[in-house]
Amino acid sequence: MDRYEGESIAKLRKNMTETPTSLKELRTEIDRLDGAIHDLLRERAALVGGLVTAKGEAPSLRPAREMEILRGLAANHDGAIPFPVILHIWREIMAASLSLQMPFSVVLPSGDDGTAYWDMARFHFGSTTIFNTAISVGQIVQDVAETAGAVGVVPDILFEDDTPWWPYLIGAGTRGPRIAARLPLIADQGSLKAYMIACVAQRPTGDDVSLIAAVVGADMGRTKLASLIKGAGFKAELISVADESGGGDRRGYLFEVHNFVAEDDARLAVVAKAEGVFQLKVIGGYAAPISLSSSTS
Repeated sequence: MDRYEGESIAKLRKNMTETPTSLKELRTEIDRLDGAIHDLLRERAALVGGLVTAKGEAPSLRPAREMEILRGLAANHDGAIPFPVILHIWREIMAASLSLQMPFSVVLPSGDDGTAYWDMARFHFGSTTIFNTAISVGQIVQDVAETAGAVGVVPDILFEDDTPWWPYLIGAGTRGPRIAARLPLIADQGSLKAYMIACVAQRPTGDDVSLIAAVVGADMGRTKLASLIKGAGFKAELISVADESGGGDRRGYLFEVHNFVAEDDARLAVVAKAEGVFQLKVIGGYAAPISLSSSTS
């Protein structure tokens, strides 16, 4: 049996002179395709090895690029295999490719929900990735900030005793951890939701969500702040409120904007200059999850 070397799958199909009918022919064709897939994966790995040199910069996590690839797969997908299976295969490939370029590990919450987050993270980050746990989101943020190549998985907005965790990201600095992805990557897949945080800047993909955190004084209520943000040109939705610890007179608000917002967006400066606004920061964002109802038929 001749093994496939360097041709595309489309060309492979074209090379079939006739549709196999017997059990032996079918098994032979499956073996041939398995060999072709294996060759393609090795060829892909070889190309990944040259990315660092080609880019001329240190390797880094690129969630926007990964989502663009996965959206393309979803848009072109058909056949009997459900797309979540395809996504899982590609997530394994992407995780393995990333590990060829840089050290990579994931920090997860511990506690009663740890198993659920472990399962989600294993599906997203691959079966060979190193996983660690932390006792709090604050510890996860610190570990991601201090460990090269580490990312964290944090719960959906609220953690433990209904204490918002996102204020940790306000003081993380311009190069510190921020929200970088929404898990799972397929919309409406399961009830458990989470965010990935990483020391990586958000990049636009054409369908994005950004998260803007504001720390304001007691005289700046949520209605006034929302009006201020709307007046600056943002279509934003308030999704969380955090009181300052220690009984201070400041309060934090987290807004979700269904669009990409750059960290130097001029509209942010307009809001930041308003009286009563002490801090305003984009604490990250993510490519909107894939909707199978709209991407496949």
